[in-house]
Amino acid sequence: MTKNATKIKTLSGFIEWASQFNEGQYLFRGVSNKAYEIEASTYRRLPEENKKPFQLLNINKELLENARRLGHDQRNGRQLRDLELLTELQHYGAATCLIDFSRNTLIALWFACKKSDGNKRKGNNGKVSAIHYDDISVFKTVDTKKAEEDIDSFFKQKENGDYPLYLWQPKHQNNRVIAQHSMFIFGGAEISIDKKCIIQANDKPEILNALEKLFNISEETMFPDFDGFARLNAHNKTWPEPDTEDHKKRAFEFYQKGEYDNAIAAYTKAIEHETDYAGSYNNRGFLYAEKGEHDRAIEDYDEAIEFNSKYATAYYNRGFSYVEKGEHGAAIADYGKVIALNSNFAGAYNNRGFSYAEKGKYDCAIADYGKAIELNPKYTEPYYNRGGTYHEKGEYDCAIADYDKAIELNLNKPTYHLRRGLTHLIQKNWQQGKVDLMTAKEKGADIADLFHSVFPDINAFQQQYNIQLPADIVALLTPE
Repeated sequence: MTKNATKIKTLSGFIEWASQFNEGQYLFRGVSNKAYEIEASTYRRLPEENKKPFQLLNINKELLENARRLGHDQRNGRQLRDLELLTELQHYGAATCLIDFSRNTLIALWFACKKSDGNKRKGNNGKVSAIHYDDISVFKTVDTKKAEEDIDSFFKQKENGDYPLYLWQPKHQNNRVIAQHSMFIFGGAEISIDKKCIIQANDKPEILNALEKLFNISEETMFPDFDGFARLNAHNKTWPEPDTEDHKKRAFEFYQKGEYDNAIAAYTKAIEHETDYAGSYNNRGFLYAEKGEHDRAIEDYDEAIEFNSKYATAYYNRGFSYVEKGEHGAAIADYGKVIALNSNFAGAYNNRGFSYAEKGKYDCAIADYGKAIELNPKYTEPYYNRGGTYHEKGEYDCAIADYDKAIELNLNKPTYHLRRGLTHLIQKNWQQGKVDLMTAKEKGADIADLFHSVFPDINAFQQQYNIQLPADIVALLTPE
């Protein structure tokens, strides 16, 4: 017998209600009208007095026969079994003996809030029902062998006259079954509901909005196939003019695919539609920076900061663009602002240290790298950068110690081995220097190119450090 239903007005209220199902095995079904009973859709084609298990069987047998007669039972060169064909038919909207349930409470909630086609039942309260299905005396599981049997075998009465209920998880799942966490229940017996809750009609839109924003549950994700896409864009569906969030979502999808120009265009549309511009300006600026268009990136970061003067990420990103432009004074100021807003931002200390080093302020740089390492001892880059700064100061032992730590944290970075090797060469430790150079080469580095990106030629390197390199090392550093 069904207990009294809890009335739900918010997503958080529903989650609190659903927390009672932490123990045991439950399935959930959401319907947009609380008047709907848990019954096979086939029953809806029958008058009340004819809703009998044998009629349910007969209608499904006729449905299967007609589908096979028209050749709809062929998939990938083989004939579908009865249950497989019924699943396909249900998938495309036919009334079958299968009843959809979900193992996910939030998906059931979405179906309870979902508008019916044409908004005909817009004002109805919805309902989510929970059933406890781990009672093996009530539910039988359809295994692979059983799934091959004809539909008749599932509607045989037990000795006491009752009909069994079957749980079925299709072996060959389509995208829709996977997205909806679906499991089917079917058979001739009535399904007993353990708990239910009612979703107030006026609260449905807000709950649907929260489900999409927080859990990415929407019509698009629940029906992730061609048929679902077509239905979403059918003549009886109101055209949802893209809003700010839609444009941001599209921008992110374009960014993930590496389509920066399309992502920039989408953020531009978002900016045209919204009043809180900071995030979109920052993201568009980031994309311009990725394309190497740092002046345009800085303009967007300026706009983001104007709307939100405490937007640490925008200062951080603008600092990066200033570094790329060689404007290290401006970069230092921006990273300083980031640190003022978030004193635990290790990346800001590391980047400011780099700009200090570029301006020749080595002690300031070393202090910032040290702070970055203090905040995150496994952060490789400040060890490498501090090693380079110690190198510039002529403190080669300290440089090597930092390169050692960077290599310990990231063995596969060839530039780390190259820079440690060069420092060993400066100390006239030819053997260890050669080992490092060879290691960099083994890890895929063109060590000659890397060397010449730092020093104009070998003579300049030898003169700067007053050394004469052995011939075999000169050969390693000479482009082929």
